[in-house]
Amino acid sequence: SSGINAEWPLRPGEEIEVDKKFDILISEWMGYGLLFECMLDSVITARDKYLKPDGLVVPNRASMFVSAVSDEASYQHRFHFWNDVYGFKMNDVVPDLYKEAVVECVDKDNVISDNCGFKHLDLQTVKTPELEFSRPFQLQISSSSKLTALVVHFTCFFDGDVSIVLDTSPESETTHWLQTILYLKCPTDVLEGDVVHGLIAFNKDSTVKRGYVIKIEGAISRDSAVVGKFNQLYHLH
Repeated sequence: SSGINAEWPLRPGEEIEVDKKFDILISEWMGYGLLFECMLDSVITARDKYLKPDGLVVPNRASMFVSAVSDEASYQHRFHFWNDVYGFKMNDVVPDLYKEAVVECVDKDNVISDNCGFKHLDLQTVKTPELEFSRPFQLQISSSSKLTALVVHFTCFFDGDVSIVLDTSPESETTHWLQTILYLKCPTDVLEGDVVHGLIAFNKDSTVKRGYVIKIEGAISRDSAVVGKFNQLYHLH
């Protein structure tokens, strides 16, 4: 036990200094796409400064996943709507829409691949520089359709005598984190067995505090042939 039973009222931007080490650090730091808002940075600082050497961070693990999505209705509504807005063509807004990482709920029936874990965080040891990264991913298409987007979701683990898992995937019960959708500029017809592969990168946005820039780059392969490519940047604000 830390022996401390107290409250510190804080105003935004304030910090506290205490001369004790703690047994456990509990924080609901997760943002959209797991890392939005950059609150994990503060948790890491608090962990390194105030947690006992054998102390516990809760949750203690987190993993990020990507999946393939086919949702032509949502794609049409989001992008083709601007071709005719009460008789006006407003296509000029569309290029900016492709740069947005969209936080919405994805219907599990629109997921057309397996899930690929591309980043795993051990909250007991992770360092701040590790929160910017580029990782490979590979997805196998499970249903012939049109690939319209990739979707990012995450899982947090509360390991212990009774372990708890917080899963934000489309297959699980909806949470307030929803999912993070990366719409493709060029939707591609895919067949069962096709492979979507490439790199996904998360970097802090230098122009928007707490924001992230997500980059995906890769291809869609069928047997030995490439049937589609993608290379896009998205802003998660």
